[in-house]
Amino acid sequence: MLKDIAKVLVGALITKMCFLIWLIAANMLPIQFLGLDWNFTPIMISILTEFIVAILLIYYAWIRKPKINYQENKESTKQKE
Repeated sequence: MLKDIAKVLVGALITKMCFLIWLIAANMLPIQFLGLDWNFTPIMISILTEFIVAILLIYYAWIRKPKINYQENKESTKQKE
């Protein structure tokens, strides 16, 4: 269940990064949104932060294997015998 949520969040982060890259490429900066001035520096910091979080979520959702506790595995094999 958590891995599925991580996959959805990766999609949302990639979508937001594409939007921010589009803002930079379309020469729409600086803009003011909700009283905050958005120019090149805050948007680049946001893109880099989201990229790092997306990499961590991709690792968790697709690459990481579940850990098997050695002690629990040993006890379960004893019960089977």
